[in-house]
Amino acid sequence: MEYEHVGREPGGLRQKMRTLGWSWSFGRWRGVDVRFHFSTIFSIPIAYLLFKPVDLRGVVEASLWVGGLSIFIFLHEIGHAFAAQLVGVPVKSVVVWLLGGLTNLSYKPEKPLHNLFIFAAGPLVNMLLAFLCVAVFILSALFFLPYSTSPETYVWFQTFQNLFFSLAIVNIILVIFNLLPVYPLDGGNILHAAMEWLFGKTRADQIALIVGIPILILLIVFGILTLDYVLLLFCILIAFSISTLNRTALKNVNLGLAWFFKRAAYYYLQGDYERAAQLYTTEIERQPGNINNYITRAGCFLAIGHGERAVADVERALKLNQSHLLALELRGEIHLLNKEYDAALERFVQAQALNPDWAVPYFDRGSLLLERGEYNLALENFNKAVSLHSRMPLFYVIRSLAHFRLGDLDSAHADQDLAVGLSPEESLAMVDVNLVLYQDNLDWAKDYYGRVLDKNPRNALALQGLAEACLVNREFDSAVTLFTRAIEINPREARLHLGRGKAYVESGKMVEARSDFEWVISKAEKLHLKQQADDFLKSMPPSMSRNERNLL
Repeated sequence: MEYEHVGREPGGLRQKMRTLGWSWSFGRWRGVDVRFHFSTIFSIPIAYLLFKPVDLRGVVEASLWVGGLSIFIFLHEIGHAFAAQLVGVPVKSVVVWLLGGLTNLSYKPEKPLHNLFIFAAGPLVNMLLAFLCVAVFILSALFFLPYSTSPETYVWFQTFQNLFFSLAIVNIILVIFNLLPVYPLDGGNILHAAMEWLFGKTRADQIALIVGIPILILLIVFGILTLDYVLLLFCILIAFSISTLNRTALKNVNLGLAWFFKRAAYYYLQGDYERAAQLYTTEIERQPGNINNYITRAGCFLAIGHGERAVADVERALKLNQSHLLALELRGEIHLLNKEYDAALERFVQAQALNPDWAVPYFDRGSLLLERGEYNLALENFNKAVSLHSRMPLFYVIRSLAHFRLGDLDSAHADQDLAVGLSPEESLAMVDVNLVLYQDNLDWAKDYYGRVLDKNPRNALALQGLAEACLVNREFDSAVTLFTRAIEINPREARLHLGRGKAYVESGKMVEARSDFEWVISKAEKLHLKQQADDFLKSMPPSMSRNERNLL
């Protein structure tokens, strides 16, 4: 029952660096693809600037230092990979790049202690390597240098001795830097795992932010003072990653990027779908072969209830590429919206075959099974989706419904709390196309929103969510009451006035409905809300004069 574009913001603003696209495979280790990113080439000029070799001995020293650094980074990542395999997490690849390495896990373990073990393994490997380099340095001083028979041999042995000392320092620096408690460095992940084990996921996110941001600021200041542009680049990448711990911060980062680089994506992320669709139409006219523009415009159409136009765009995308992952998944979601379960399942299976480690197909399959009342199978798919993408609030919201239907209230409430902790905005107020979730699930909605309102009776988002659930389930008087309470708290929210207007229409209170719709038309910033209100007004009978109302 999920039709929001989970993890598919336009332009790929939330995607990680596409490392594998610019890397070379160097074989496999225990089933893990070992790759070196093209950026490692730039370590050669960096080594030249550091060592400034003037003879063969200098060239050999610089070359071995570069090779040693790459090997140590590789072994660091192998440590992560080996630890992950020990706790049963498949590893897809290990990538070495200029500023470090990346271990691509198939999914992140749900158990915090497993995460702690995985992220501690890398620094432990570097500690061992530093010890070995120091041991070689000491042994060479004891057993090789004293027995050198010529000055040239002595100089070469001394060069290798200095090299191992330098590599020991490199490993120590790697340990210290990686253990800084800044997410997503190993230290930040270790801190997050420990805090999650002690206090839960939401509190762990908050603690990791509170601890990590000041340290990141200090690193940036240090980089500026020392003119260390490599460190500053690394800090930029860390800043993007640390923003993922807070959904609001992540959205603001994406909004900022979209404003400068793709204005249509900015309005999409703002939920101003009609304006976004208009801009994507302009993009399509300029680049008719760009599949992503069709897919995102389809998402806009779907969000504002224009299903046929959404289908048309998805079909255009599939004509351009019949194996396009996002197009297949979105087509399946539209089938699911229309209760075409077999067709939806076929598309989800196709998407899973293309990317078995993408969370969305599992989530959508779970939603399909949930609609069909197959709660245990639905829960299995939701669990898999959460293991692959643990920071999506809607995953927890919908999984809580499966737990609720199975009578496991403790698990349902735990998921609800996780969702609200990740993002109240995304978990309490559904986008329009997701309101179908409430159909025949009013008991769950009352439990969910009731728990939030017990803690804070003035939570406008919870009042809105419960009001919309009542509206979908035809409890119009309750919907009016709840929308009115929410409007008293947040009087400028157009969706509240629009929702109350719809409830008034269903209750036969046309004068009150007209007043709400007129407010939306005059005050709303989002075009699709204005258009919806205008459509409702046009479908209503002409307004009566005050004298006519008094006669009634």
